Amino acid sequence: MSINGVTILGLAAACCTTFAYLPQVIKAWRSRSTRDISFGMFSMMVCGLLLWLAYGLVLGDLPLIASNLVTFIFAATILYCKLRDG
Repeated sequence: MSINGVTILGLAAACCTTFAYLPQVIKAWRSRSTRDISFGMFSMMVCGLLLWLAYGLVLGDLPLIASNLVTFIFAATILYCKLRDG
């Protein structure tokens, strides 16, 4: 994998969309309130992220791998909080 301008652009975009989940993770974890979060949406999101991660691994695409791995962790944490707190 070579790091070039296109890869840097992809990593920058991935950082923006990935870390957009972080405030929700923190809020759900601290407040223990996930009443207004859709279980169905986050279940589908976690499945989709796993598929994107697999796709990125097959392609060897660093931005796809990194962003989907971290976003999966964030979305799975929110889903865990939803299951834990109802």
